[in-house]
Amino acid sequence: MEVDTDRTLESGVVRDFLRDLVQVDRPGTPLPPFDTVVEEIHQLGVEPGTPVMVAMPNGAPFVTVVCALLVRGAVPVLLPPSAPPSRIERMARALGADALIAPRVPPGPHAGVPPRTLGGFARFARLSGVDTLRYRPGEIILLTSGTSGVFSGCLHRVDSLLRNAGRHARAIGQSVADSVLISLPMHYSYAFVAQLLATFVTGGRAVIAGPPFTPAHYHRTIQEHGVTVSSLTPTMVESWLGAGERLPAPLRRLTVGGDACAASSVADVLKHNAGLELYLTYGLTEAGPRVSTLAAHLEPPFRHGSVGLPLPGVQVRLRTADADDRVGELIVETDTGMLRRVGRRDEPEPPVSGSTTSISTGDLFERDDDGYLYFRGRRPSYVISRGEKVSLKSVCALAETIPGVQGAEAWTHENTAGDVVFTLDVYCADPSIDEQEIRRRLATVLLRSEQPARLLIHPATDLGWRKSAGK
Repeated sequence: MEVDTDRTLESGVVRDFLRDLVQVDRPGTPLPPFDTVVEEIHQLGVEPGTPVMVAMPNGAPFVTVVCALLVRGAVPVLLPPSAPPSRIERMARALGADALIAPRVPPGPHAGVPPRTLGGFARFARLSGVDTLRYRPGEIILLTSGTSGVFSGCLHRVDSLLRNAGRHARAIGQSVADSVLISLPMHYSYAFVAQLLATFVTGGRAVIAGPPFTPAHYHRTIQEHGVTVSSLTPTMVESWLGAGERLPAPLRRLTVGGDACAASSVADVLKHNAGLELYLTYGLTEAGPRVSTLAAHLEPPFRHGSVGLPLPGVQVRLRTADADDRVGELIVETDTGMLRRVGRRDEPEPPVSGSTTSISTGDLFERDDDGYLYFRGRRPSYVISRGEKVSLKSVCALAETIPGVQGAEAWTHENTAGDVVFTLDVYCADPSIDEQEIRRRLATVLLRSEQPARLLIHPATDLGWRKSAGK
């Protein structure tokens, strides 16, 4: 199986890729020629090295805009399409990006000049009050609210992301003959690199749908469009298993990434879907992003709780408190790692040795004698909430910016459904502040997945004596 890891985002190659792309939820949506969009971006004054925030939902317009920016030499910043205006404004200041492309531009953030149309499917706006920064052509910023915090991103070279995408494609046997369903949010590195770019480097066909995910829509899309490769999160796998159906026959390969997938769920998927190739993967945005893969259908059941072996070109080790410890923080060394973290001025750049970057993952792993990796937990400053990684430190810091709030603490627990959620304890010097007011202020910045399941108010004098955790 040939994977063209030297394939670059040149206009002609992108045109061919877009021509074959299928958009399930909005079929027949007309798009202007790709070169026309590139020229429009030029006419809008976007210079090479300029960071441009892109807040668009999954679809051909998203792919067109991101590729056009890269061809122009600009630096896309991939934002959640649901990001509230105040979140966008804070991201703009943190990353030095004064340009925004979105389906609709909310009133207020642009610099007094009415937003302009781009391609007939999006709006382009300049934002005021931003000290602009310049990056280099061929770079891109991927956000991760989990490991890097809410208002920061990972600066990558696009060519290294294409290299990582090629490695992932080889690991799962993806080829030019495959039709790949992209139903995960494409502003996340897993979907953008392991699905979109992996399909690009193999020359296959991309089928874009969702989110949101529902078993019925997923089943129908695979059948109607002959999907052969798909990726799900563990939460989606559980939803599918709960529906009690088999995966449709066209699907030959399923990859599972995100949080750890339960070994019992792996066994259930394999038991009820004979002949399916099931791959469990682990990665993080800082690493560019995929780190390891397990071909679960080829492994004995006792390895179904593993995320496999590191990809070629990736080295891993465990940082432990004592030499005899079996579990430690996973350290990844790879030539596809981020160039640096942007948006946080108080953190040093990751150490670089030759062409490789060392990434501290914040995730706890065990490694067996054969080198297989087993996820054992993560540092308490991060949590998987509603299927997405959330920085509790960032949520607390945001709460503490609210006038009258003296401090905030977050802690994780299970809800009645057995899901891991978190409670936010807020300590207020102003007794008039209530839960509704704090939630309202947090909602102007945080995404739904970053909202606490419970928010409890305490007097400022109780700071350090968290009542809700049972202290």
